[in-house]
Amino acid sequence: AQSAIGVAQLFIKRKDYVAALKQAERAIGFDPKSGVPHMVKAFILDQQKEFKKANSSYLKAIALSPTNGQVLNAYAVHLCQQGKYDDADANFMKATKDQNYSSPNEAFENAAQCHFQNNNLALAEDRARSALALNPESANALEIMTQVKFRQSNFFEARAFMQRREALGPLSVSLLQLAQQIEKSAGDDRAAAQYQKQLVILLQPQIQPPTGEGQKKP
Repeated sequence: AQSAIGVAQLFIKRKDYVAALKQAERAIGFDPKSGVPHMVKAFILDQQKEFKKANSSYLKAIALSPTNGQVLNAYAVHLCQQGKYDDADANFMKATKDQNYSSPNEAFENAAQCHFQNNNLALAEDRARSALALNPESANALEIMTQVKFRQSNFFEARAFMQRREALGPLSVSLLQLAQQIEKSAGDDRAAAQYQKQLVILLQPQIQPPTGEGQKKP
């Protein structure tokens, strides 16, 4: 079953969902009493926009593995995507209580993102802080906290979280834009200009050598 799931995940990365679904079905056949293969099948069905079928598969997964953190987290993400925020949060929190779940911080991160999407900044902050308590270098949680504090007009706190995120690695275009907005709002035009320079470098088109008639002739 684990081998079939591994192959299914490879097909998922390639976005070959038809082949992935076949492997998920094989995994279910090998291990019919586990919720994990049903969870994988449900995820694939979600990618295929088969939301009702996906929900049915998630419910089977939960029925078979009601305390499995990985299954609960995946189901909660599905619920959030369907706009069922309260049910999603309940399942995220159940996932964090599974002592065998190796990544409870991911459930907190996903819960934080879900609440931020729903503009529930208080719960988004609470879940993000819980994620950071488990993993202080959680890039996702730091980004959510930065956005929450910026949305709350707490610009200096937003700056602090952005600096922690920046220490982990390069910022994307959207994060650089947010960092620039934070510095402008905090009144630091010099820092805002530095982020603007980074944006210009990141966004400038790559210079291509001339081709055809414009190409230099020997």
